[in-house]
Amino acid sequence: MKNNCNKIIYCGRCTCPGGVTGPTGARGITGPTGIQGITGATGITGPGVTPAYFNAVTNGGSQDVPPGDEVIFTIAFQSGDFTFAPNSSTITVNTGGIYRIDYTVTIRPNNSVINAAFAVTINGFEHPLSFFGIHSNEINDPDTKRAELNGMFIASIPDGATITLKNKSATVNLLAGTGIDNQAVNRSSIILQRID
Repeated sequence: MKNNCNKIIYCGRCTCPGGVTGPTGARGITGPTGIQGITGATGITGPGVTPAYFNAVTNGGSQDVPPGDEVIFTIAFQSGDFTFAPNSSTITVNTGGIYRIDYTVTIRPNNSVINAAFAVTINGFEHPLSFFGIHSNEINDPDTKRAELNGMFIASIPDGATITLKNKSATVNLLAGTGIDNQAVNRSSIILQRID
């Protein structure tokens, strides 16, 4: 029997040496995308923010607030996470967080002038974002004129912190809840609302 490799007769039990490997063929076409798998189960709902709110006011009457003194509040409505005694100035925040604080005072002219500035204290320190003021002079009919001063800001409040609203002007501010169309109104108000 002849070997076709070298035309040499061989016994039939031999194998010719392998040839050189040819070049790699072109890549085949990508197959179709498989079907989408089953949607997984919905995850557990996160804890979120538990609502916490406090609103105190003083309706009617009047309060003379000397420089550095605090505004008095008589009644309050709250979510239960605060400590407050009626007819006092201090609010205790039992659970800390990020809070929005709004306040309003209704001011009567003092010697025909309104010159008022207020700030909120947190643990005795005035918060720098809480300072708001109003000024007006030569007011006619000072016994019947009123002005409303509003402040609002956001602050981080720690657990157990005390909150007050303080007169930061250099003069006595006269808060009046009367003399407006024979109707008693809130002469002071404060709201604390946890947002985070």
